[in-house]
Amino acid sequence: MNRILLFLENSENRRLLEEFLSFRYEVRVGNSLLQTKQAVPMLDEPFDLCILDGVALNHLWEWARAKKEMEQPVFLPFLLVTPQSQVKLLTRQLWQSVDDLISKPIEKLELQARVEMLLRSRQLSLQLKASNQQLQDEIAQRDRAEAEREMAIAALQDNELRFRRLTESNVIGMIVADLKGNIVDANQAFLNMVGYTSEELQMGTIQWQAMTPPEYQALDLQGIEKLRSTGLLTPFEKEYIHKDGNRVPVEVGGALLDAVEQTAVCFVLDISDRKRAEAETQRALAREREINELKSRFVYMVSHEFRNPLNIISGFVRLLERQGNRLEPERQADFYQRIKSAIDRMTTLLDDVLLIGETETNRLSFQPAPLEVISFCQSLVEDLKIANDEVEIGFIYTVESLNANLDSALLRNILGNLLSNAIKYSSAGSPVQLYLSCEADVLTFKVQDTGIGIPPEAQTRLFDAFYRANNVDSRAGTGLGLAIVKQSVDLHGGTISIESEVNVGTTFIVTLPLSKHLHQN
Repeated sequence: MNRILLFLENSENRRLLEEFLSFRYEVRVGNSLLQTKQAVPMLDEPFDLCILDGVALNHLWEWARAKKEMEQPVFLPFLLVTPQSQVKLLTRQLWQSVDDLISKPIEKLELQARVEMLLRSRQLSLQLKASNQQLQDEIAQRDRAEAEREMAIAALQDNELRFRRLTESNVIGMIVADLKGNIVDANQAFLNMVGYTSEELQMGTIQWQAMTPPEYQALDLQGIEKLRSTGLLTPFEKEYIHKDGNRVPVEVGGALLDAVEQTAVCFVLDISDRKRAEAETQRALAREREINELKSRFVYMVSHEFRNPLNIISGFVRLLERQGNRLEPERQADFYQRIKSAIDRMTTLLDDVLLIGETETNRLSFQPAPLEVISFCQSLVEDLKIANDEVEIGFIYTVESLNANLDSALLRNILGNLLSNAIKYSSAGSPVQLYLSCEADVLTFKVQDTGIGIPPEAQTRLFDAFYRANNVDSRAGTGLGLAIVKQSVDLHGGTISIESEVNVGTTFIVTLPLSKHLHQN
């Protein structure tokens, strides 16, 4: 309902006009004395039409003009009611504050028409403002949409430029492929990765499915199903088969380009370096575990192998302290010999440990010098015969003389340990043979026994430090001998192999390259 303000000096006129207008409109009547220029309480209230007389206009013309300006561009009408005789008295300043005039006496029909016309103009003005605002909102919305479209186009162009740069930079492999296995397009980085050419790509002969090893086919199928359902391929690791047959570890991810055509764009990252680093890390961890295990074995070996000789030395020393003067010379000599043997055993053990330490830290040196091999072997066998008269030791060679540039200390480690083991693990009276031959620029030593043999499961670890097969029973040993043999053979650039059967015997075969270190007379 439209609201009308009434400011009339004559109270009877206010009453009559209020009664007439109240049937159709909400009427508010100012009841303050306008002559006092005091604020009228309703001046700040909203209204659609203000009807006032000359006295009120004279006092409120500034407010009327300010109110009209505040409402711009909406039309806010002011209707002046004044006697005909006073119309000419209105100044131009007052006329600028009103929109229409009606003179007294007032005809009700004329008043009704004037009020309706002014209110209709007000309503049309409000509608026009609303239409203008709606139009401005639509224009603003259209401008925002246009700006967003331009931003989207710019972003798309930027993404396309980045994608093209990424594709052409050959930093990472990129392919466009269908879900049936065909590669439609690929950059040079991918082609280099799998060993194919651009010509082969254009011929359509490259298929990612054909390059995928069988064990990764199921993983590929899972990726295809995920592409179809979500449009994205979460990166996963697999392998491609290079054109030369080798395998290339890769990481693959991508997104569906066209659901109808069933095509996808995928990135392919060569992770060979990462896999090598992971493998190196695993080897380092395995080596660390091996070293820790080696330390444990060393502690066990030292506590076990040193205890017996020390107990022997301690026991015989106490006997000599207590009964030395009462013992016969032969008995004393036997005690001293036992003490010496225990000391020699500990010395040999320490030498072996130091030798293993040198090989582990790459400090074991290889110093070849001229050596007559046959004489060297004969002397070594004679020494072992003296210390082990219960075992028959033979030396068989196929050349009359053989001179070589070898490291005699390392060769003694090789043959001495192999012959000592053959004697240790053979029964009394069993033969132990050392064979020497030279053929095709290779010097070959064979140490053969008919002892307890080596179980198959132990042969792969036989050259590990401190390792001993599970069938050695209570025979003394540290597990260092064969590790020393292997290191000494490696320093000569040779090889060592085993032929063994449990309870039948063992043959160790050592080959040293003649071309590097030997010359034959």
